[in-house]
Amino acid sequence: MSQDGSPGVGCASSGHVACYTEGMTESSGRPRLIPKTTIIAAGVVVVLMVSAVGGSYLVARSRLVPTPDVRGLPFVVAESHLVEAGLRPQQVSTQVSPSVPAGGVISQSPEPDTLLEAGSFVKLVVSAGPQTYIVPDLVGSPAHGAIDVLTALGFVVVTVEVSSDTTNAVVLEMFPAPGASVGVGDEIRITVPGNPGTSDAVLPYDLEGVTVLLDPQPPLSTGSQDAPLEVARRLQALLQAAGATVASTRDPGTSPSPAEREAAARSFSASLLVGIDVRSNGGGGVTVQHTPGASRFGAASLEHARAITRAASVPGLMVNEPASVDDPVLTAFPGPGVRVVVGDISLESDRIRFADPAWADQVARAIYRGVGTTLAPD
Repeated sequence: MSQDGSPGVGCASSGHVACYTEGMTESSGRPRLIPKTTIIAAGVVVVLMVSAVGGSYLVARSRLVPTPDVRGLPFVVAESHLVEAGLRPQQVSTQVSPSVPAGGVISQSPEPDTLLEAGSFVKLVVSAGPQTYIVPDLVGSPAHGAIDVLTALGFVVVTVEVSSDTTNAVVLEMFPAPGASVGVGDEIRITVPGNPGTSDAVLPYDLEGVTVLLDPQPPLSTGSQDAPLEVARRLQALLQAAGATVASTRDPGTSPSPAEREAAARSFSASLLVGIDVRSNGGGGVTVQHTPGASRFGAASLEHARAITRAASVPGLMVNEPASVDDPVLTAFPGPGVRVVVGDISLESDRIRFADPAWADQVARAIYRGVGTTLAPD
């Protein structure tokens, strides 16, 4: 009630309990601009839309298949794998490949593990195999013309000069031999007449009464070329033809241990020990090693090493300076000794030479000439 006895503002005259007080603010009684039900409904709509989009994406993704990796497989096998995955193989081209056999897959597009729709094409490049040629017979042909022919076929041509009865610039020998099948980029060696002073001819030496012990190193790995034994066999024939007596710490087909070779060297009396090795540490060329100069036979060993190095300095052989080595077999031998390292098995170029009989002959002749100059009587 008001002071004058009339009903209060906002109160029902009927005497209801609830009534608005005089202190009610205007804002507390204002209705909401956006009803709560509308906000909730809008949120529900957004959630449903996101769910629908996500569901569509998941459904679409579930229909994709990963591309299998078929590189290196024969085309028919690659084709089968792709069809099983729900994809369609398509051969788009054929390319020469030295590493992938003919009929194998060189590359694919898209790359492996790419998600594709079922029925999509996968493009394949198939190998035609290595491009090979038969070495043409150019023996007797002018050297410059032969080089042009071989270069045009994509070969790497190496020219080796040797002594010859003719001075005409013609091809005397070829390696690989004419008729051999070789690949593009392979090395072809042609032998041509050399200039005076570059001869690697075998000179006549009288080595009667001389005894030489050979120590060819066993192969460093199974299946590797036995270059030391091949050189030793040829060197032994040359020395024996000159009248020398030759023995070896190793017979063909055997691989004696270092200790067994050392024992053989210790028990043998000879004018000279010649070891023949290959290395595997990345150093190419021929290196003649000798016992240290301070040792009992150091000076004589150095003389032999220098003589063999000079004799090996001919076209076609890369020769390094002599080097001293602390070698158990050389140390055990009761006389001067040298070890001729003929190349490095880790180098592709040297492995090719190891398989070349003409190269083994050339190295053996070089060692023979060096031994002849130091051991033959004046």
